[in-house]
Amino acid sequence: MPLRDEPPLPTTRGQGRWGGTGPSAFHFVGPRSQGRDRGLFLSNGGASGAACRRILHLDVDAFLASVEQAVHPELAGLPVVVGGMPSERNLVMSCSYEARAFGVRPGMLLAEAARLCPRAIFRRGDSQAAGRLREGVARILLRFTPRVEIASIDDFFADLGGTQALHGDAFAAAEEVRALVRRELSLPVTIGIATNRTLARIAGKLAKPGGVAEILPGMEERFLALLPVAHLPGAGHKIGRALQRYAIRTCGELALVPREILYTSFGRAGLVLHERARGIDAEPVESSIVEDERGALVLRPPLSIRRDSTFEPEEGRRELVEAMLGYLVERAAHRLRGFARCASSLAVRLAYVDTRAPSLRRAEPSEPAEFEKRAHLEPTDSTDELLRRALALLRQLPRRRALVKRVGLTLEGFTPRGGWQRQLFDEHPSPPGFSISPDTKETEPRESRADRLHRLERTVDELRAKHGFGGVLRATSLLLTDQYPLGKDGLRLRTPSLNQ
Repeated sequence: MPLRDEPPLPTTRGQGRWGGTGPSAFHFVGPRSQGRDRGLFLSNGGASGAACRRILHLDVDAFLASVEQAVHPELAGLPVVVGGMPSERNLVMSCSYEARAFGVRPGMLLAEAARLCPRAIFRRGDSQAAGRLREGVARILLRFTPRVEIASIDDFFADLGGTQALHGDAFAAAEEVRALVRRELSLPVTIGIATNRTLARIAGKLAKPGGVAEILPGMEERFLALLPVAHLPGAGHKIGRALQRYAIRTCGELALVPREILYTSFGRAGLVLHERARGIDAEPVESSIVEDERGALVLRPPLSIRRDSTFEPEEGRRELVEAMLGYLVERAAHRLRGFARCASSLAVRLAYVDTRAPSLRRAEPSEPAEFEKRAHLEPTDSTDELLRRALALLRQLPRRRALVKRVGLTLEGFTPRGGWQRQLFDEHPSPPGFSISPDTKETEPRESRADRLHRLERTVDELRAKHGFGGVLRATSLLLTDQYPLGKDGLRLRTPSLNQ
């Protein structure tokens, strides 16, 4: 008696292949398809399209490389690598699919990328163009639904619930979004659709590059039954290896494991994985961007603002390390004020070069090479106050006889910024006989230092909005201009594509 073949992963179009009858759980249209090959798909008793959640996940394919190809059309169809020049000791931030055909991958050294693909075109990246195009993608999504969340630099979620009467079913809306982004922005995107965020992300991953995929309502468990557990968000290298040791290779097998065992083995992450393996994810799409009455996009304030910079080559001069920290504070405080928030927590990080041989680093754990110091503040958005506290924290960190590899800071504990309360008295009064101008009498009242700094920072923010961040810099940051080129959007650091 012949053995019955195991049912394949349901990724077919048209009629499903599960037992030869019934609909597929997965609906896919490739990057060049216009939907002509779509069949009729049912949900086998699942929730109807009008009643269930329809979450759309949009991912811009090879975002930074695609930005270069969109801004410079002559690069279309060519292998593009973003991150710097091959002679620099940097990593590949992004690469086009033409470069990936030669084995180039994000995260590898630029010199290795040049060896694998000698014809590759290397670019440093353009943060301003990336920001404009990301805003353009968000505007297109806002035409379909007001519930749009920007999850990362190239990830978007949109809740299409309640939009069926206006835009049709979710799959038709996704195809229209893909066509609009390609036509208006020249960006390739991959879209996944499902009843929750996790499944929408998985569907998009399986549709890369440039496809549109939909997991039909009511088919979640059927779709996940034979899906490799490596596709599940959260099942990274460490947890994935542990699951393999337990002979758990598919999401269906993981869903059968009792929650207590997963909690004992992996903690809370195990409980999250158990829910995701069963197709359960109740996390809503939180609107992170809205369009105001002037047509400008307003972002939702983040939970934290982090800025880091790696020195290339490593730096031993303390004054330049402090200057770099001051510049990062400037950028972080400027962004903080842009969200109308004040920070109540500040952390400063410093990483040194590990001077031991690679074999000793693996065999003998030693003193940490990276240190962090944290302080709680009175809520403030003042660059001057944040810089003063950041430098004080930096000087409290342990000093080692080694070069500095990286410095950074994090602002947290945000609270809404209230109105400015002017100071009645100046905490630093002028010396006797001092006057600001010959026409100013000594007896006239003088603004406090806090009031002057407040006015100064608002004026500087206005100038930067008009002329770019690099139009106005503090004197402490000028020490860096000999080593880092100064452009309209500020200093070109080691990772210029992510400057913000």
